[in-house]
Amino acid sequence: MSQYLAVFHEAPDAVAHLSPAEMQALIGRYKEWFGGLRASGKYVASNKLEDGTGRVMRGGGSNGPRVTDGPFTETKDVMGGYFLVESGSFEEVVDLCRDCPHLEWGAIEIRKIEVV
Repeated sequence: MSQYLAVFHEAPDAVAHLSPAEMQALIGRYKEWFGGLRASGKYVASNKLEDGTGRVMRGGGSNGPRVTDGPFTETKDVMGGYFLVESGSFEEVVDLCRDCPHLEWGAIEIRKIEVV
C-alpha cells in the first residue's frame, strides 16, 4: 500500500455566503463523509488548516531565505486542509473522495507520497 495526500483547495470566500444553519448542515455532511473514510480502513491522518494564515519560504541567495506571509489575496484558491490515506492506487483514492462534499465548491488535489 502507498500513501496519498488529498489536499483540499477552495476559493477564499467559498462558503462565506452560507447561513449558520447551512454551515452546520455542511459540517454534518463532512463528518458523515469522514466517518465513511475512517470505516474504509484507508484513513491515516487529517487536519483543517487555519484560515488566513501561513508563511512561504524561498531561497534568498546570499541573504538567506526570504519569508513572506501567505496565502496571498491574489491567489484563486487556498489550501483548506488535507487527508492522508493508504491506498493501492490513484483510482482508489479518487473513489474514496468521489462523494466528498468539498467538490461542490472546491477541488481535491491527490498526490502520491514518494518514499525516499
